[in-house]
Amino acid sequence: MAPTKRPPKKRSAKKTPAKRIRTLREKIRRHEHRYYVLHDPEISDFDFDQLMRQLTALEQKHPAQVTSDSPTQRVGGRPVDEFPKVRHRAPMLSLDNSYSVDELKEFDRRVRELSGLSQVPTTAELKLDGVSISLTFDSPTGADAVLTQATTRGDGREGEEVTGNIRTIRSVPLRIARKHLTKIGKPRRFEVRGEIIMTRKAFEALNAEREAAGESRFANPRNSAAGSLRLLDPSLIAQRKLDLYAYGLLVEGRVPMGEHAKILKQLGRMGFQVNPAWRLCSSFDELLHTIEEWEAERDNLPFEIDGIVVKVNETRLWEELGATAKAPRYAHAYKYPARQATTQVLDIAVQVGRTGALTPVAHLQPVLLAGSTISRATLHNEEEIRRLGLRVKDFVLIEKGGEVIPKVVKVIPSRRPPNTREFRMPASCPVCQGHVFREKGEVAVRCVNAACPAKLKESLLHFARRRAMTIEGLGDALVDQLVEKGLIRDVADLYSLQKAQLAALGRMAEKSAQNLLGQIARSRTAELSRLIFALGIRYVGERTAQLLANHYVSMDKL
Repeated sequence: MAPTKRPPKKRSAKKTPAKRIRTLREKIRRHEHRYYVLHDPEISDFDFDQLMRQLTALEQKHPAQVTSDSPTQRVGGRPVDEFPKVRHRAPMLSLDNSYSVDELKEFDRRVRELSGLSQVPTTAELKLDGVSISLTFDSPTGADAVLTQATTRGDGREGEEVTGNIRTIRSVPLRIARKHLTKIGKPRRFEVRGEIIMTRKAFEALNAEREAAGESRFANPRNSAAGSLRLLDPSLIAQRKLDLYAYGLLVEGRVPMGEHAKILKQLGRMGFQVNPAWRLCSSFDELLHTIEEWEAERDNLPFEIDGIVVKVNETRLWEELGATAKAPRYAHAYKYPARQATTQVLDIAVQVGRTGALTPVAHLQPVLLAGSTISRATLHNEEEIRRLGLRVKDFVLIEKGGEVIPKVVKVIPSRRPPNTREFRMPASCPVCQGHVFREKGEVAVRCVNAACPAKLKESLLHFARRRAMTIEGLGDALVDQLVEKGLIRDVADLYSLQKAQLAALGRMAEKSAQNLLGQIARSRTAELSRLIFALGIRYVGERTAQLLANHYVSMDKL
């Protein structure tokens, strides 16, 4: 009997460099997702670093295989000179907010009334105290989706492109598998919106590093996140350990699913970090319970929150409910009560605004409040000081709510020292010594001098702000110099400035001067509504400016 022949061994096909690179990338992406999104790592940091080193070495040996979505490219971007402006495909509106249950009930009532429904289910999401971002993904036919652009919220209509910076954030997926796009119709392009935050742990570590280096501490995590996003060098941002939590999904400017709850689940399937604390509330009572529950837990969370975002769950109602100029009617932010602190009023100074209004400001004994050191608080006007019964040297309760500058809530009479003194509004403008006047029926006292330097400075700053003409680089220090040296006597003079004039100013190099002139030239193309708003006409805010622009069409007709 002849011996049985064994079949020849199959030679294992040697993996090509492209296949080895692809396999390594898939491994690294999976481990990044487990570590930065699921917070459930499967391998040690050392093992992860070894995978990254292997991939880096292979890509260096085969540079033609390097792609923008490779994990090695997260910190591979070069520093940029400035961030280009990008117009949002759909506006990134802000949210109306409230601090009381009664106001939230009013939101619920309006939604039920407008929708014609007796009960409207809502989602409740933690309101993260961070910076909104828009991420654009492109997905050619049959291919995975790749991150191609990241844009800040900016003024809601136009933001800054910070793609290189966003790539450094490990919880942002650079590539999304095609199979995860089925439920949203496998679009060629879609947009994910989310919040960039810095966790408390990362914030504390960053401040410890800054202190060790002899640098000043950051005030709070939100400011740290916002400041980090505007760094021009992506390698510096990678060290800040920012995080992304996704909350919105758009395809051609529209929500691709019938329920917001399903959108949040879909974002999780696509590889995004979604705040796990969100709830679907079938009734208003259930919503209130959720709000109370998270208020008790807010200090135990790994990040800062300042309230709860409430959204109508059925997205078909979003278009029916519509939006105002600034905010959608299908969503509302419930803010938790503001944090308060006690301090002493050291003095009361008077500031002059762009309309000439004299505003008293309390200079305080510095106190830490909600993560920020507070040394000033607005007092609004003389009548408010009388209402409070406030005197210089009084001890007061201050509050930081939705306002940028904290306010004085009340005086503490039991702690009044013997050396207090009354405040009196000055009889003339504290800046130009010009005549001041109070119109009948108004509480504001105004400087009537058209040439008042303080009014001019504030008018220039208002003119240059993002929601107006968006002239980057025209800040307080530069405006002070332009006015004091007589280079500008009204906002129109901005458009006559010369490079040599700017370069001769303190702390202004030729490149800075050229950049500013470029920003000024670019502002000539701003929409009419922005120009009307920028002029700072009393009683003309953004919405009124839009109505005027729509009606009159041109400045000449207006």
